[in-house]
Amino acid sequence: MNSQYIRHEVRGCETSDLRNFWEKTIEQQTRYLQIEKERQQRSALTKLRNEWMERLEKRIKMLRTQPEDPPS
Repeated sequence: MNSQYIRHEVRGCETSDLRNFWEKTIEQQTRYLQIEKERQQRSALTKLRNEWMERLEKRIKMLRTQPEDPPS
């Protein structure tokens, strides 16, 4: 189970305790999102996708410039 979506059980307490609890939860969530964003930015997947798109575009361009009927 993704720890990001843990259900929090909160019982009766003072307002300041409740506020501190949710501030801590929000900070953890924000930290998790920042770490995930940094991880995705370091990922090589975007670079690989771009390289494959360039290869496909070059291949399509090459196929379009070739004559359709080969000389016989």
